[in-house]
Amino acid sequence: MARKNSTKVIGFLLIAVFMFTGCSGSTVKYINQGADFAYIKKIAILPFNNFTEDRYAGEKVRSALTIDIMSKHVFEVMEQGEVTKVMNMLFREEGFEEGRVVQLDKEMLRLLGEKLGVQAVIQGSVNEYSGGRGGYTTNVVAISVRMLDTGSGVVLWQVNTSEVGSSTFRKMIGIDQVDMTVLTTDVVRKAVNTLL
Repeated sequence: MARKNSTKVIGFLLIAVFMFTGCSGSTVKYINQGADFAYIKKIAILPFNNFTEDRYAGEKVRSALTIDIMSKHVFEVMEQGEVTKVMNMLFREEGFEEGRVVQLDKEMLRLLGEKLGVQAVIQGSVNEYSGGRGGYTTNVVAISVRMLDTGSGVVLWQVNTSEVGSSTFRKMIGIDQVDMTVLTTDVVRKAVNTLL
């Protein structure tokens, strides 16, 4: 009788897990095996490129990433407003037009590192933020994130990951898909967990 009850409990727990989780997206990561992360004490998270129709997607992901990294207590993280201010000042000094996408070359990374007092920067892009798939709307968040050494310009870590807010099981039993705010937090946590 006890075995029958434990089988029911396990079955119930599995159903509960399927009910409350979305359908996982994919993740591809790279960690530079030659990198020594111990010297990195302070980092700056740069504004994210936004390739979606949601004009605030970049800032939403950047904020979620900042909070997640700060919660790990591994790196000191520069305040976002200060990072943006220094970047704008530096770009003006270098003669770049405001609003223009600037590729960060080795020299620009070095200058950013000096001006911000950081050993590494994190930059990224939001590649998808909600949208339709297969004729119906499904919440989707897809991001690319990488950490660069400001002294050498070397890529230390990079990840492309995504999360989907619905699954076949959730649809079958009539459960709403995962909210975009929760999905953003989940995709960022999944990305950061590949490094920290």
